[in-house]
Amino acid sequence: MIAINFTGNINNDSLQIGDLAYYVTPDPLGGFNQSTESPILIGPIEAITLNSIEVDNAATGEEPDPDDFIMFAKDSRINLSGLVGYYAEAKFKNNSTEKAEMYSVGSEITPSSK
Repeated sequence: MIAINFTGNINNDSLQIGDLAYYVTPDPLGGFNQSTESPILIGPIEAITLNSIEVDNAATGEEPDPDDFIMFAKDSRINLSGLVGYYAEAKFKNNSTEKAEMYSVGSEITPSSK
C-alpha cells in the first residue's frame, strides 16, 4: 500500500474507492509522449483524503515518481453501461469560484425492462 500525496486538494467528485489508479511520466520536452508510453497501472484506490490517495500496489509493485501524472479509471467490470431504467436524476456541481456556463449535457439511457 502506498500513499500518493498531492500539492493541492483533490477536486474530483467522481473519484471513488475501488477506482484504478494509473500514472504516466511526462515528456521532458513538455506534454506526454503517448506514442511510446501507455499509462501504467498502480492498483485500486483504497482510501481518499483531502489531498492524498492510498493505493494497493501489492499486485503490480508500481510506485510513481513525484513528477509523474496520476489519473484514475472506473473498473469496467462494475461500470458496464450508462443509465438503466425509466427515471434518472442528475446533479451538476461547480467547484470553481469563477462564473461558469453549461452549454450541453448528453446521456446514454437504456430501458431496463425491454
